[in-house]
Amino acid sequence: MNFYGDYHTHTTASDGISSLEDNVQEAVKKGLKELAVTDHGFANPKRFAMTPKKFAMQREQLDGIQKEYGDTIALYQGIEADLIGEDGTLDLTEEQISQMDVLIMGYHSFAKAKSFRDWRRLYWNAYLRVIKYPSKQTIARNTKAMINAIKRYPIDIVAHLNHLFKVDCYEVTKAAADYGVLIELNAKHFDFSHDLFEKMLTTSANFIVNSDAHYYKLVGGFSEIETFLSQHSFDPARIVNLERKPAFKKR
Repeated sequence: MNFYGDYHTHTTASDGISSLEDNVQEAVKKGLKELAVTDHGFANPKRFAMTPKKFAMQREQLDGIQKEYGDTIALYQGIEADLIGEDGTLDLTEEQISQMDVLIMGYHSFAKAKSFRDWRRLYWNAYLRVIKYPSKQTIARNTKAMINAIKRYPIDIVAHLNHLFKVDCYEVTKAAADYGVLIELNAKHFDFSHDLFEKMLTTSANFIVNSDAHYYKLVGGFSEIETFLSQHSFDPARIVNLERKPAFKKR
């Protein structure tokens, strides 16, 4: 499979261990035509999160690298924002969202919740998952929160769906289809069974394959996803970065 680009990668600006330039060099080496840097959002612990100052510095650095590489590769800057409220709140302001080339929504149990109530209802169960699978009520609440965010924000991609934050993937995928949001097939955190993916394919949603690389050598590393996809029959056009350039929302 020939993928056009990788649209979910991290750098030392958040919890990645490679520089932006290292990631770009690896993407070019692997023949990618586009790369997005999408470090963690502003509600993560400061040491491992993007800040407005770091975001501005990264944009300047990215512009410089883009000039150096010219037409070899197109570079995008975005954020992997966190779902921090049951009402669908993300850890970004409207002004910050307007600066994004790519907006990814993820969930991370170490992010700062909107309120103590949100922490208790959305985060506590994520910690308990290691000893107790979430109840149907919890999964329904998580699902509603994620769908609220899809309806509320101009999200491009839902990252690593069902990883840690258990949801009804079918219902989230249906909502994603309704609002033009892509469901990510994440090479780092892949939590779909074959049966579940077949059910998700019955919706009209489209998908995007990303590495979620935190180390430069993993940029563009999609082999496990390729193996998984090869066992399913579907229209290849539903993988929006497979042999073509994907379109993201204008902000």
